[in-house]
Amino acid sequence: MAFFTSGGDKEKLMILYSLKKAGIPLSREQITAVLSEHGCNYITISQHVIELEETACVATVPAYRLQTIVLTKRGEEVVNLFSSMLPKSLREGIDAVVAAKLDDFHRENTVQVETRSLTDGNFTTSLALVENGDAFFEIRIKLPAAKYTHIAERRWDKVSKKLYMDTLLALTTEDDPAPDIDVPEETAEE
Repeated sequence: MAFFTSGGDKEKLMILYSLKKAGIPLSREQITAVLSEHGCNYITISQHVIELEETACVATVPAYRLQTIVLTKRGEEVVNLFSSMLPKSLREGIDAVVAAKLDDFHRENTVQVETRSLTDGNFTTSLALVENGDAFFEIRIKLPAAKYTHIAERRWDKVSKKLYMDTLLALTTEDDPAPDIDVPEETAEE
């Protein structure tokens, strides 16, 4: 039996191959989405990622409210040397899934939403735009019902960039404040 044709080694190579094809860091959930139709589940992938990290083939990088996995130079060397040992149909299947999901993966890694329920029945929702793992624009808002949090979560992807630009312009423009806003004297001088 050839190395990398079955079992854990094959699954590890599939993870490395998926990361190379994506060309961006992926979370464990995203890798699972790529490999689930090839018999891999989240627990198996998590274990393999730990082992791949121990051998310096991948690195786990903390990002805003999640961890992503990146292919290291050593991992890229391994996948370049051994990816041809994966069956062609398997490589083509991974290629197709990555191509179909790549835009969604990129958006998931750059547009983040986290909602928590509070003891008073309200919800707090953090909505963020993320670049290189750091939030560069974040809104935290308290909402009175789950219904409104779901609306905010759905709409964030569509309105986040406009809200960012509007906020940036509003905060960095030196025009006089709007006439209906009272600005205390000491704030106006700064």
